[in-house]
Formats: sequence, structure tokens, C-alpha cells
Amino acid sequence: LSCAEVCDGGGVYKYGLNKCGELEKIAYLPCSKPMYAVISDERLHILLRSPFIANGNSGYFSCKTDFSDCSEIQNTLGECACHLAVDKDAYIVNYLSGNLVKNCETVVSHSGAGVNLPRQDMPHTHFAAFSPDKKYVLCCDLGLDTIFIYDRDLNERSRAKVPDGYGVRHLVFSKNGKFIYAVNELVPSISVFAYSNGNAEYLSTTKLDCKNKNSTAAAIRLDENRLYVSVRGENELYAYNADNADLLFYGRFPCGGAGPRDFDLIGDYVVCTNENSDNVTVIGKNDDRVVNELPMKNPLNVVR
Repeated sequence: LSCAEVCDGGGVYKYGLNKCGELEKIAYLPCSKPMYAVISDERLHILLRSPFIANGNSGYFSCKTDFSDCSEIQNTLGECACHLAVDKDAYIVNYLSGNLVKNCETVVSHSGAGVNLPRQDMPHTHFAAFSPDKKYVLCCDLGLDTIFIYDRDLNERSRAKVPDGYGVRHLVFSKNGKFIYAVNELVPSISVFAYSNGNAEYLSTTKLDCKNKNSTAAAIRLDENRLYVSVRGENELYAYNADNADLLFYGRFPCGGAGPRDFDLIGDYVVCTNENSDNVTVIGKNDDRVVNELPMKNPLNVVR
């Protein structure tokens, strides 16, 4: 499933991916400026950039994965909702409002600023995810260089920082749940934390070797023990072998477009949404070769 952020022709597209890496369109759900989507309990949960005439707040709704049974659009209580995590409850981050919202009802707002101006002039919540046991919700704040950890009622449990000015964006847990790998956007890098029972301890940060000084990292995914990170400006995916707290560079390969905002790992392939070149690419994991390309206006996010 891929989201395209445009008013005319924008929406969520559903494709089948076969063993040869070929994409076949199955269905389409028109909606205005979808920002991010996840699947939980056989339902697709979707964020919309600004569906309300009265204000600039974002919207949230859900439907079945065949695009039927759409719910009413709810107000996310903030602007530019860009990520969410759903497990019975929906936890949404509003980037421009710097808050984390549960079920479009309960709000926790961050305060402060970072050192990397103007990108860190205020809090910018960018990502939400559950701990492996689903007891806690982790929130990356790019503006504050901080990972906040809350219980499911949004009471703060703990927090941990990446280096000042790095701008933490997304994270994944190791397979054993004992480590967190966080990608930093403003200084492209991966920070590693030890994790236990709602607490994260900062361990180290590995900078990505970038040729373009204006490059920014975006998404991070884990496939068994291999980490993948997308880097805009370089327009490549970087791969590292992860052995608990230790990272070993494996390689880098083109994303098949420009501005790889998000990607997912599906079988033998990496499916990458390239926002600036208006295409979705299917890349073979084994030979790093683009095997298929799908034109799409401003693709932002892919979910399987």
C-alpha cells in the first residue's frame, strides 16, 4: 500500500507484488493528502494532512484493507500529522505542533528547542512506536534530539537523547528487544541505545558517510540482523550488519529515484517511495538492482 500526497489523484493505492518484483494495481482509495498509514487488526489507519476547512489540523480515519467500512475523519489535535502507531489505541504525532496524541483525545505536548536552527526552533514529534511488549509508546522528537518513552496513558516513563543537533527521526528495535537503533535526520547517522522495561540508555552514534553536505536521513528498517537506512540527497539506501550494540557497514545502493522518504522490506525486495522523483521502486535485496518502477505523484509511505 502506498500513499500519494496530492489533492487531485491523491490517495492510497493497493498493489500486489509478485515473485519477480512486478507490481499490479488492485484498488485505489481517493483521499486528500494522506501522510502516513499503518495496518493493525486487519484495518488500515490513515493520516490526512489538513482535511478541515475551519483549521489546519490533520485528520485520522480507518478502513478495512479492501478500503471498505471507512470511519469518520477525526481531528488529530495538531498540525502536520506525520506518523502513527496503532494497537487497539491509535497514537499520533503532529510534527508542527510537537505533540503526541492518543485516540484523538489525550494530548501530551513537548516544549523547548534544539541547537540546529532553523530546523530545531521548536519541538517536532516525528515518530511513534510500541515497545516489543506493547506496554510503552516511544516518540522521536526531531526538534529536541530526544526519544520520549510513555506508558499507554501518556505518562512519561523516561527519555534519552541523541547528540545535540542530530535530529532523531525514526527507530527500530533489535530482534531480541534489548537495543534500539534510531536514525538521525539532520546529521545522517544511527544512534544505538540499550533498552529495558521502558528505559533507554544511550550507547553510541555512527555517522553515515555522505558525499552531499545537505543530505538528510529518513527511514530505518531491520531485516533479521541487517539495518537499512534511506538517505535523501545521496538518494541511496545504506545497509549495516547489526550485532546487538555493534554496527558494521555492509554497503550502499541507489534507491532508483530522488528523495527516498520511506521504504519497506517485503520478501526478497525493498520497496521504496521516492518523493522528489515521483516514483516507487522495487529493488532486489540480493543484487541491489531496481527491478521495477512505478510512477506516482509525491509518494510518501509504503506499508505491507
